[in-house]
Amino acid sequence: MEQLDILKQEMAELKRNLDKEQIVNDRLLRTVMRQRASWLNKFVTWEFILIPVTYLIFAGICAFFHISQWFAIAFLIMAILDAVADLRTFRIPPKVFSTFTMLEVRKLLIRQKKERLVHVCIGFPLAIIWIILLLNALATATDPLATDHALNMAGVIGGVIGGIIGGIVVILIYRKAQRTNDTIIDDSFNA
Repeated sequence: MEQLDILKQEMAELKRNLDKEQIVNDRLLRTVMRQRASWLNKFVTWEFILIPVTYLIFAGICAFFHISQWFAIAFLIMAILDAVADLRTFRIPPKVFSTFTMLEVRKLLIRQKKERLVHVCIGFPLAIIWIILLLNALATATDPLATDHALNMAGVIGGVIGGIIGGIVVILIYRKAQRTNDTIIDDSFNA
């Protein structure tokens, strides 16, 4: 009888230790998930910081090549709309990992992946249209400094190269964000 009481006490102690370990594992997992998502939040923050700088660059290009400032203004509008959409499709508030259940975290991340795909499918063609219009304006600009449009062609070539590099960067960021969400979703299943 005494051995049975000892065994019950040991089992109760083992259960308490196991519960503590599960709590620690859950906290550790949530910390890891929050750290994996941190680059997405930093990306959105830097996006808002870089919008004014990039706008000034485009405004300078428009002024230098004597083309309409509407290209710079259109860029500014599209960049702001893109950044606001990224608040929903990229950013994962840190409180999500401490207050949401794992099921709710999974649902949020899956929704973000779907919305991010729609975001890219809408934003990418609009950006390509804007680039084509900008390149056309650069090619046909009447620049008093350029003879036989050599400077304009240099602007067009620079725009094409910049557009290609920008497109590649967008695709790489999109793919990395999708992989990050996949990894966090996988982590949530291990909880």
